Amino acid sequence: MRIDWKGIAPALSTPTDDSGLLDKESLCSEVRWNIDVGAHMLAVSIMAGEFHKFTDAERVETFEITVDEANGQVPVLAGVSHSGTEVAVYLAKQAEKIGADGIIALPPYFNPERASYTLYEHYARIAESTDLPLMIQDCEGVGPHMEPELWKKLAEDFSNIVSVKLEGPGTYEKVLETKRLLGDELVIFGGMAARDMMRELRAGVRGNIPDACLTDVLVQVYQQFVAGNSIEGEEIYNTKYMPWLNFLGAHRLSNVEVEKETLRLRGVIKSSQTRIPRGPLLTDEEKAELKQILDNTGLM
Repeated sequence: MRIDWKGIAPALSTPTDDSGLLDKESLCSEVRWNIDVGAHMLAVSIMAGEFHKFTDAERVETFEITVDEANGQVPVLAGVSHSGTEVAVYLAKQAEKIGADGIIALPPYFNPERASYTLYEHYARIAESTDLPLMIQDCEGVGPHMEPELWKKLAEDFSNIVSVKLEGPGTYEKVLETKRLLGDELVIFGGMAARDMMRELRAGVRGNIPDACLTDVLVQVYQQFVAGNSIEGEEIYNTKYMPWLNFLGAHRLSNVEVEKETLRLRGVIKSSQTRIPRGPLLTDEEKAELKQILDNTGLM
């Protein structure tokens, strides 16, 4: 199975209202805004979407909302990650039934040491359960460690395992090793809030799955790169994106709050409410600082 996934594929935040209920209207707005500013794909119910805080029924509902609102304009990847393989299989089947264009899955993230014994079987069962193309999400520090040799075997054994998203410590080295082992057989995406996007693109990565709140900036950066204007792309990245990224890094434990507050300040969603467990809530002073950064970079 060959797929043409590339570009900026924002990981949608999952908006809730001030009482913590899923805000369908804001999710629709987020989908529309990301498409309007040039997103090449969308990913729903993955880590930036706090998938682990939502019921299976709510996650399926976010698949439905995103697929319906996207309406075929861009491919939609449904996040089916779960600590249990059977539930991940269930979500994959639901994503296919709803009409998602692909699925993305972490390895089992509860008890990584035990999960490491069944990594191949986990992905094999998901791949066998659906005809949808599957992206493996490798995220060091969240789940068990995975080696590129595992993806190579899975890609050889299952034609619908077509892509991998790499992030975490040692990502760049894994990019190089994956390219060495598989060439272009697996489509590689970066992540990590696009912290190393330019270097990864130069190494042959096809795109990035960043947060969904500065998609317009990263689309410009990507377009400059593919047009052969990497210097211009670096300039946009450094002046428009880096100030926000530095703020995000300074509030590492509140990254979800930063992302949602950015979307709220930009008029995309109504509330930056985040379900617990969560990091420290941003203070009024920190929110004002974030707004000033967006003002200074022309992103309000």
